[in-house]
Amino acid sequence: MSSTNKFSSLVNNELLMVMLELNEISDSHKNESNLNENIINHVLSIPGKQLRPSLTIICSKIWDDEIDEKVIKMATAVELLHIATLVHDDTVDFADTRRGEKTASNIWGPHIAVLVGDFLFATSAEYVCETGSIRLIKQFASTISDLAKGELKEIENSININLKTNDYLNIIFKKTGSLFATSAMSGALLGGAKESDVNLIYEYGKKLGLGFQIFDDVLDFEGEESKLGKPVGSDLKNGIMTLPSIIASENDKKLKKEIETMFALPKKDRGKVVPNLVEKVIASGAIEQSKEKAESLIDDSIKDIKSIQKNNVYSEALIDLAISSKNREK
Repeated sequence: MSSTNKFSSLVNNELLMVMLELNEISDSHKNESNLNENIINHVLSIPGKQLRPSLTIICSKIWDDEIDEKVIKMATAVELLHIATLVHDDTVDFADTRRGEKTASNIWGPHIAVLVGDFLFATSAEYVCETGSIRLIKQFASTISDLAKGELKEIENSININLKTNDYLNIIFKKTGSLFATSAMSGALLGGAKESDVNLIYEYGKKLGLGFQIFDDVLDFEGEESKLGKPVGSDLKNGIMTLPSIIASENDKKLKKEIETMFALPKKDRGKVVPNLVEKVIASGAIEQSKEKAESLIDDSIKDIKSIQKNNVYSEALIDLAISSKNREK
């Protein structure tokens, strides 16, 4: 059994409860919607990894194997929040498909898609309120703010050939690391962890999320289109400087100029030159350097887990998840 499957197997029953919560949301909306198709059902039924709710559940189980309703509500909240960000991201990016299915904005248009995303954001907040924890409500609100700031920062830095590594890391913390951190930390808090361990679990989620995103950005250069669900080099084509292209530009000023020249082209014409630029980024050694940074972050996340006061099958599962994230293919 792979590490990822082993991780999922520990939370199968609880994830089923989360799915039942999502189904209830969809069924409730079905009775209110005048659309010919249930748009809420569409966005909630596209299968994902369910990694964030799994983190919430696993991190709670480290301290209390008996999961109560509050943990399920929190796990549902983080999954809803993640889905909401995907709906908005797809709308902003004019994406046609997500995980092999048409996006909400593709089917119903951007105006409806934005409203659906807003509905999911609001519903996720309602679920957090059901935990009764003011601390988690504040943390969740801060995470929503981070997600929005990250998306805005990425848009602001579109075709910014001079984007620095620290700025990139700040963007991906807000867009990815913040929700990973909150997902993990909320589980530990609800499970009864002491404050020092809650902080360590937060750091684990943050560093895992950062490493996860860097590996995701690496796949945009060396992954397979059939597994990624999008063309290789999509970030570069869309003017998004990720760690490989940042490092490559710093290593090779001529390549930096070529990328800058590509950014000046109309987007419809960039696809012709992107494959050549992808090859040059790979040849520059930037991929290996990016992986080293991601691996360093993930190794640090493992140290955080080894520092908590609990050692059981669930804490070991978090370590296994971190290790397996180094070998992502999609």
